[in-house]
Amino acid sequence: MATIEKLAISGGQPAVPAERHHRWPDIRPEDREAVLAVLDRGVLCGPNAPEITALQRDWAEYVGVEHCLALNSGTAALHCCLVAAGVNPGDEVVIPAFTFSATAMAVAHTGAAPVFCDIDPRTYNIDPSRIEERITERTRAIMPVHIHGLPADMEEILAIADRHGLAVVEDAAQSHGALYRGRRTGGLAFAAGFSLNATKNLSGGEGGLFVTNDGDALLAARRLSCFGEDAAPLEPDEFRAYESTGVGWQYRNHELSAAFTRSQLGRLDEYNATAQANGAILSGGLSRLRGVLPPHVPDDRTHVYHKYRLRLDTAELGFDGPAVELRDRVVRALRAEGVQAVLWHFDPLPAFPAFRRELAPWHRSRDSEPLRPWDPAEFPESSRVLDESIVLGSETMPLFVQEADLMQRYVEAVEKVLGNLDAVLTAPFEPTRVH
Repeated sequence: MATIEKLAISGGQPAVPAERHHRWPDIRPEDREAVLAVLDRGVLCGPNAPEITALQRDWAEYVGVEHCLALNSGTAALHCCLVAAGVNPGDEVVIPAFTFSATAMAVAHTGAAPVFCDIDPRTYNIDPSRIEERITERTRAIMPVHIHGLPADMEEILAIADRHGLAVVEDAAQSHGALYRGRRTGGLAFAAGFSLNATKNLSGGEGGLFVTNDGDALLAARRLSCFGEDAAPLEPDEFRAYESTGVGWQYRNHELSAAFTRSQLGRLDEYNATAQANGAILSGGLSRLRGVLPPHVPDDRTHVYHKYRLRLDTAELGFDGPAVELRDRVVRALRAEGVQAVLWHFDPLPAFPAFRRELAPWHRSRDSEPLRPWDPAEFPESSRVLDESIVLGSETMPLFVQEADLMQRYVEAVEKVLGNLDAVLTAPFEPTRVH
C-alpha cells in the first residue's frame, strides 16, 4: 500500500476527531422519568413488583416466547436455563471455546463441566461440525453463543441435539433482537439467557432475562432464583408463603433496573438498525482494502453488532512476524488516530486458569494447584481469531449510537494505518500485557 498521510503515532493529525463519538448507554429524558416514577411509587423490590412483572411480559412478547423471568445478571439467567434443562453435578455441557467466561461459569455453577468446542472461522460461533466429537455419555446439553450479536447455526445444532437426546440452551447475552431465519434469538431452543449489562444493546445497568416456552422450566428457574420458592404472581392482598421447596439463590432483579430496561426496550429496534447501518458502512469500505476481513453475515440471519470484529490477514499484508504483534501495533495506531479500537479477550476460555484447574470446590482457593497444560492447537480457530483480530467500537462507544459519518472516518483511519504499515511496524512497540 502507498503512504497516504503521516500517522498520528508519528505526529500526524488524527483521522477521527475525539468529540465525534457518542457514549453508551444512551440515557434520554424518558429513561430518567421511568426511573423517577419507581422512586415516586416507592416499590423498589419483590419477585412480583410492577416493573419486574411488566418487563417480563414485554420481553416475552418481543422475543416471541411464553415465559420470561427477570434476574440480576445474564450469568444467573444461563444458570437457570441449565438447571431447568436438567443439568446436574457431574454432567457435561458443550460450549464454544471463544466466548465470555460467564458461559462456562454458568455451567460450573450447576456442578457440571464445560466441554469446549472450537468455532467456525467465518462466523466465530461454535462449529456444528465439531460438536459431536465433544459429546460423551455425560453430556446433557449444548449451549451455543450468538457471539457479538450474530446467531449461531441453530438448525444444525438442534439436529445434533435431537440425535443425542440433549437440551439446547441459547446464550443470547449479546444478541438482543437478532434474527435467525426470521425468528428472534431466545426463542429458538429450550431456553435462553440474555444479559442487561450496561454494555449490551439492551441496557439495564445490570440484569438478566431468562426465557422459555416450557412452563416446568419457568417453575424450575423461579425456584432457583428466589430462595427455592415458587414465588408465583400474587393476587391483590394475597400473602406470600415464603415456602422453600429446595435450595435456591437470590437472583432477583430490582425495580429501578427493570424500569430503565423497559424504557430502553422501546428503542432497541432503533439501536439495532443504527448498528446494522454502521456495520454496513464499515464492511462496505473495509472490504475494499487488502488484508482485512470484515464480519461474515450469512444470508439467513441478521447481525446486531454488539461487537464489530475486524480480522487482519498477516500474509496478505506482507507481515511474517507473530500475528499478535501485528494486531497490537495496528490497534495502537488506530487508537492514536481516534478510533475506538479495542481487544476483547486475549485467549480462548480453555486457556484461563479457572478452567485449567479442577472445577470444584469453587469456594476454596486453588491458586497453589498446578495448571493443566494449555495447547492452542486443540482450538486452532478460536486461538487464531483472537491473535489476528481487533474490535471497532468500544463498550462505552459502540456502533449502535454512532453517526454514519464517523463510520466513514473509521474506514479512512484503517486505510491510513494500513497504507502506512511500514511506519506502524517500525514505531516503538511494547506487547500487550495480559496480566
